[in-house]
Amino acid sequence: MWRRLAGLLLAFAAATAALWLLSARLSAGQARRPLRFPSDLEELRELAEALRDYERQHRGAALALFCAAYLYKQSFAIPGSSLLNVLAGALFGPWTGLVLCSALTSVGATFCYLLSGAFGKQFVVYYFPDKVALLQRKVLHHIISSVCRQEPFYHKSPLWMPFSPGTRCSNCLRWLWQH
Repeated sequence: MWRRLAGLLLAFAAATAALWLLSARLSAGQARRPLRFPSDLEELRELAEALRDYERQHRGAALALFCAAYLYKQSFAIPGSSLLNVLAGALFGPWTGLVLCSALTSVGATFCYLLSGAFGKQFVVYYFPDKVALLQRKVLHHIISSVCRQEPFYHKSPLWMPFSPGTRCSNCLRWLWQH
């Protein structure tokens, strides 16, 4: 079990190092201030202004950094992706930003799902066996009652949402079915 925790920490450290190296390369070209994730709209506005000129000159590097940062936040379920959605619109235009964020949200949620299955399942089942069993019974009861009434399984809708509750719901459902 501790190997899995070490694997998760290693994956997080490797992703953090890769993102830092990409941002250090971008910062070297900028020389204004170090890059960091925005925490409010004012910081977002400053970051968008700083990156706009760089993006025009080095579109590929700016796109790679944005994709890496977005996937980092989505893969490790770090809050704040909504500000990156706005930043994508400011940097790449509204339609390109929409398509880019939609694709990155899907890929990032998939990575989060895979990480939770590979590294988180054993911890949850070990430390919360009663809660897992309760959730399994509730989900199974709902599926059986939906099938008997010939209704669609309406709990799939949270799985389609790119936000944290949908991600957490899909991760929990994965643990419930494989236990």
